[in-house]
Amino acid sequence: MLSLHLIADPNEINAIAQKLAVAKLIAFDTEFIRESTFYPKLEILQIATTEEAWLIDCAALSKTELQPVLDVFVDPSILKIVHAAHGDQECLLSAYDILATPLFDTAVGASLCGLGDNIGLGNLMKSVLGIELPKGYARTNWSKRPLPKPVLEYALLDVKHLIEVAQNLFAQLDKTERRSWALELSSKFSDRRLYEIPPEDIAKRLAQSGKFNIRDYAVLLELVKWREERVRELNVPRRWLAEDGVLIDLAKIKPTTPEQLQGFRGLSKGEAKGNNAAKVLSAVERGMNSEAEVPAEVKRKYVLQASSEENLGMDLLRVCLTMLSDEYRIASKHIVAPQSLLPLFRLKPASIKDLEESGLVSAQLGDVGMQALFSFLTGTTGLGLSNGKKVTLK
Repeated sequence: MLSLHLIADPNEINAIAQKLAVAKLIAFDTEFIRESTFYPKLEILQIATTEEAWLIDCAALSKTELQPVLDVFVDPSILKIVHAAHGDQECLLSAYDILATPLFDTAVGASLCGLGDNIGLGNLMKSVLGIELPKGYARTNWSKRPLPKPVLEYALLDVKHLIEVAQNLFAQLDKTERRSWALELSSKFSDRRLYEIPPEDIAKRLAQSGKFNIRDYAVLLELVKWREERVRELNVPRRWLAEDGVLIDLAKIKPTTPEQLQGFRGLSKGEAKGNNAAKVLSAVERGMNSEAEVPAEVKRKYVLQASSEENLGMDLLRVCLTMLSDEYRIASKHIVAPQSLLPLFRLKPASIKDLEESGLVSAQLGDVGMQALFSFLTGTTGLGLSNGKKVTLK
């Protein structure tokens, strides 16, 4: 049974929670708005069991009123099904300070079933169930009330068939003994650290875009800390204050006066005046006086820069991984992480054991796949065309 209306009655919430509490599997999705805010504003929560589906009006209900349902989201005996979990989990964390767990992400499951990396829900539904989701609702203003009937129908369809999709994927995963792997990968979306990124991690990522000396990096770190605090205070997107490239340039130029800030293109005008400008300049000054060291991984990045010859070799390695991905029905990122490509290319393994113990290749590839990759890396086999069309290892 489908409930084609927005539920805003606490009594209905209690009744729904009672039904969810006895389910083994529930599916959920969220609709939110974030174009002009740092924190996502959760508007609608879609939930389904194998028999019923509901649309909950989060904007009309307090956390206390929603608590019976929220308790289900953290019940360890109920598996939650979601597609592309990151955004939905971030909404739950921001709005209610919870993360759904345990979790099965159908996008992760699909990537281990040969259905591609980061497949969209619409394509997954069509591939697995032959169901086509309506299009044209990506720009919906979910804060509008009342929402038109076609919009409500679209929102419900996002979860109505999701458990069936998951069960189909489970059947495929069980054949390859990958269900536990899929659940392990999905569980990472229930880790708070994924959504609460330390300023140090952001600074490390930005510093890998160009060479930074100790002082540059120290100033960059302080500027990142300033922006992270300020966007939360104002609840605005990071780019509204200063895009990443602006912080990098500020760290290298190290302005010391408001006039320099005001002439800096890309910094929010409001942050270049008065007390706000003083806070930016204070961040620069703190960095200048800081003892912060350039992290080892940032320094190592320059050592890991590929030569032109290595880039050509890595292109061939990517083709090899794509072939293994197709053959073993697993997204290539689960075989070798993108950041491990160059270290793998440079590994020069003397044996398959060297390859396995490097930690650069997933053990889930199996003995035959590991042998094929080892043969390619050592030059025993190479890429060729079969019948002038299909790329093969020869």
